[in-house]
Amino acid sequence: MSTDIRPFRPADEPALRRVMEASLEFDAFPGFTADEIDHEVVSMVGAPDGIALAVEDGVVCGFVSPRHENLTVHPQYRRRGHGRRLFATGMDLAAKAGSDEIDLFVPLSGPARPFAQAMGLSYRSSLWLLELTPGIAVPEPALPAGVVARAPGDWLPLQRYVDLMNAAFADHPSPLSWTVDEIEHAQAQPGFDPTTSLLVSPADRPEEPVAFVRAFLAPPESDDPAPVGQVRLIGVLPQWRGRGLGRELLRWGVAQMRSHGAVRIQLSVEAENELALGLYRRTGFEPTVEWPHWTCPMAAIPH
Repeated sequence: MSTDIRPFRPADEPALRRVMEASLEFDAFPGFTADEIDHEVVSMVGAPDGIALAVEDGVVCGFVSPRHENLTVHPQYRRRGHGRRLFATGMDLAAKAGSDEIDLFVPLSGPARPFAQAMGLSYRSSLWLLELTPGIAVPEPALPAGVVARAPGDWLPLQRYVDLMNAAFADHPSPLSWTVDEIEHAQAQPGFDPTTSLLVSPADRPEEPVAFVRAFLAPPESDDPAPVGQVRLIGVLPQWRGRGLGRELLRWGVAQMRSHGAVRIQLSVEAENELALGLYRRTGFEPTVEWPHWTCPMAAIPH
């Protein structure tokens, strides 16, 4: 048996999907659906330098992407050391990206927890999946005076859009960042709809957005014929917070998803982000699934 850890290549995308699909069926990770595989793969392939693959006898059997807090080994290839090798490589990738730790999502039950503990990881915080209580009335959006709103387009260079996203999430409990290549790749997908995003700018500086919302219409789940609406990102620059922009952008996202036929509407939020969590709960969103983050500082790598 020959084993190897190597960087991701564009031709590996189908193999990446196969590993995720096999693990989805085997592990039944709560709240993670086949549609989420598409979203995750698109996001990961948009930042390929941050992915490493485990290969056994020429077959891709696992991967690690610290940026996406994901380390997965195909169920048929577990207990052969691939997880440990991927973890060590993931630490290297995280360090190259400027991080002093690695974070991974670890389900509340199943084999992942003992593995995480053996690698030196410990629980840090949780990301919650929230769902809007069915039938609840959400007020129509009403942006405050002095601002204008419009969809993304050629009027705004993509680099400035990405700069806005990064600045809005720089102080997030789990800081997030994106690259132009990553967002460009996501917006090039067949299902991308620019009308499900909105940018807000000062009325006297309409070319300088200060807040945004990105929503997404996911395919129906199970026997429900209606699509699932997802309010994926709401970001407001720090100096523009406290004016109700986040609340109105949330309402806009809900209204937009409902106008596209969605009955179920979801979003995710860090439990530590108390202001956002409070807004979502007041709007009628309730927690449904917990995704725990586990972390390991570089200094704690097991030897």
